[in-house]
Amino acid sequence: MIVVLLLSATALGADPEPYLKSAPMPFYPQLARQARIEGKVSLRFAVNEQGDTSEVEVVTGHQLLRQATIESVQGWKFRWPNPCACRVKKEAVFVYKISGELESPDRPSVTVKWFGKTGVIRVEIEVDATLWQP
Repeated sequence: MIVVLLLSATALGADPEPYLKSAPMPFYPQLARQARIEGKVSLRFAVNEQGDTSEVEVVTGHQLLRQATIESVQGWKFRWPNPCACRVKKEAVFVYKISGELESPDRPSVTVKWFGKTGVIRVEIEVDATLWQP
């Protein structure tokens, strides 16, 4: 009986974690590409009971990369494993990189990688340098 009560109390006390349901494709800001600005943008945000993001704030990152990062995160939608009146704070890191390698001269590319298994969501955005040369 005591074991059942302890397990029930632990299950009820555990904070549920939402998972990322959908997100718009992030982009590399044009002015930052032209200026060849690379780097990380770290931010914090809240997820409300409907799964919407709010209170998005940049912690660190280059000024030319910040607004695109904020706009991307504002479009994220989360889903809670079980319906609840929950709210949680999350963190994300966007890594912007300009690559010197061109996979195909006929078809320049933009690569986006998502990593979400840890407590911090990581998004890597890489563009070919030759894509943005005049």
